[in-house]
Amino acid sequence: MSSATTHPPARTSCPGCDSLALGESLLLAQQPVILNYRFETAEAAKHVARRDMELRECNDCGLVFNAILDAAAIPYDDRYENRQNFSASFIAMLSETANTLSERYNLAGGAVLEVGCGKGDFLTLLCDRANAQGFGYDTSYEEGGSEANERVTFFQRYVTPADVTQKIDLVICRHVVEHVPDIGDFFRLLHAIATAGGGSAVYVETPALEWIVEHNAFWDVFYEHCNYFPTRTLRKLAEQAGFTVLQHRFIFGGQYQALELRPGEIDPAVTALHSQNGPVLRMFAESFVSSCSQVIARLEEAGAAQGWAIWGAGAKGVSLANALLTFPPTFVIDSNPSKQGMFLPGTGIPVIAPDDPKVARAPVILVANPNYISEIRATLAKQGFSPLLMPL
Repeated sequence: MSSATTHPPARTSCPGCDSLALGESLLLAQQPVILNYRFETAEAAKHVARRDMELRECNDCGLVFNAILDAAAIPYDDRYENRQNFSASFIAMLSETANTLSERYNLAGGAVLEVGCGKGDFLTLLCDRANAQGFGYDTSYEEGGSEANERVTFFQRYVTPADVTQKIDLVICRHVVEHVPDIGDFFRLLHAIATAGGGSAVYVETPALEWIVEHNAFWDVFYEHCNYFPTRTLRKLAEQAGFTVLQHRFIFGGQYQALELRPGEIDPAVTALHSQNGPVLRMFAESFVSSCSQVIARLEEAGAAQGWAIWGAGAKGVSLANALLTFPPTFVIDSNPSKQGMFLPGTGIPVIAPDDPKVARAPVILVANPNYISEIRATLAKQGFSPLLMPL
């Protein structure tokens, strides 16, 4: 993977609703194109490809998207690793979601299809809970990525409606829509897949832009995510594609939004969308630089000059490390064995395990996701470590 400064011509219409009424923009120069990627050497990690991001806001539907996305530069292959299920807190959220979906859609003995299943962990969990048959599709699926299970079949490719040859009770699409460039077309694809499955329910989960803006979370904006959805926008884009909304709620402390749908007929009344969100991108852009400086100031006040670390080598943690290069961490700590011993894209900072003795060298640990703070504190105490934990 090599660095580059080129990018496609800027998009002049919204990828969600096709509107030409584009508003505010925010340019982020030379971002690593991939954060959830495993590099075995620091040198290779530092030479990850980079591209500029130009976030634009649609004045009609409210979608915020990267107008100069180079989708071909993002390698969604088997070295892509975004699993979070090595955290008890995250597993609890997954279990609650699996139980809710299993009961609500009577999945016992039924069939589930996951669009963008990753390594297959959630689909396996759900099918085990519901005693259901599962089909998972993802170009980043890795043989042996999830425990062998006769209930679930995985395909290392994208899914099409032609692949659906039986009744499907539920289509799952978790943390995929933020990665898809032509998101309006993708919702129509989901509609076609659900229709081919006999009118399947559809579960969509994605970050909530409101949480990012409210928390000035500059570390939650990165190249892999080409779309950022205000809650009203996500709902309306689904309706525009012909879905009926069954439920729409916040989960995981408000960080994510969960949308449950059924395919129906396209309603002309929702094809002309009008945002009621206000200038969301402008608000975020105004705080972006100052928020980064405030984090560095907090670290300095806490004595991080003596050494500090980030907990979490997921996208949030990698994004933080890249944003704070003027005051870099010594290492990043992660409980995912697949990331331990690897190096962060963009910075080459090493990833170590929570029980590594080197953790004692970091008197301050920045926690990228506050949902994990209690779990992290308990994990460190078990190892006899007592650093200052600084949640964002």
